[in-house]
Amino acid sequence: MNINFLWLYVAALLLLTACAGSVSKDWQEQLKTCPTSVELGRFSPWDRLEIRVFGEAELSGEYEVSPRGTLSFPILGELRVEGLRCDEIESIVRDGLEKTYLRNPSVVCINKEVSRTAVTVDGQVNRPGIVEFRPGLMLTDVIAQSGGLTPRAQANSVVITRKADNSTLAVTVPYYDILSAKAPNVCLHPADLVFIPSTVF
Repeated sequence: MNINFLWLYVAALLLLTACAGSVSKDWQEQLKTCPTSVELGRFSPWDRLEIRVFGEAELSGEYEVSPRGTLSFPILGELRVEGLRCDEIESIVRDGLEKTYLRNPSVVCINKEVSRTAVTVDGQVNRPGIVEFRPGLMLTDVIAQSGGLTPRAQANSVVITRKADNSTLAVTVPYYDILSAKAPNVCLHPADLVFIPSTVF
């Protein structure tokens, strides 16, 4: 687990008890922004990714972005990937292989930096764990993908924890109100932690 992600997770858990129970007064204002393109899984030096080319085992495997922001790919050589998303890298590899080696290649890129490309869901859901981040991911999406709330969940006291610069923001939102369309849904960001506390009784 990435050290920064572990720090965020531990710090978040320490805040959850204090935050759970009452909805934050300014929760809509604090969580009104959706992720920018900078946050959406763009690669940096030392990041790891997997590229799969269907039917071409010798081209498929894990790669690490070099300090120069490139990766060395068979046949195509050095590819500049720093600042790119997986879908952009797929296009570069697909186009390169189609011009030099394969007809209609099928290419899949997988970002291996899970701590920065997933949302963690913990507490009173049926399947706690991680949900792969995608643009447009909402609070209702991750709870549904986690199997929904358990009978012990405090449905209107869901805590969203987010690392912002060098601080940690923890905001309690009225999930039941969101689910019943009495309040707006919430955009999630990569590496958010969603915690559903249990009822007192």
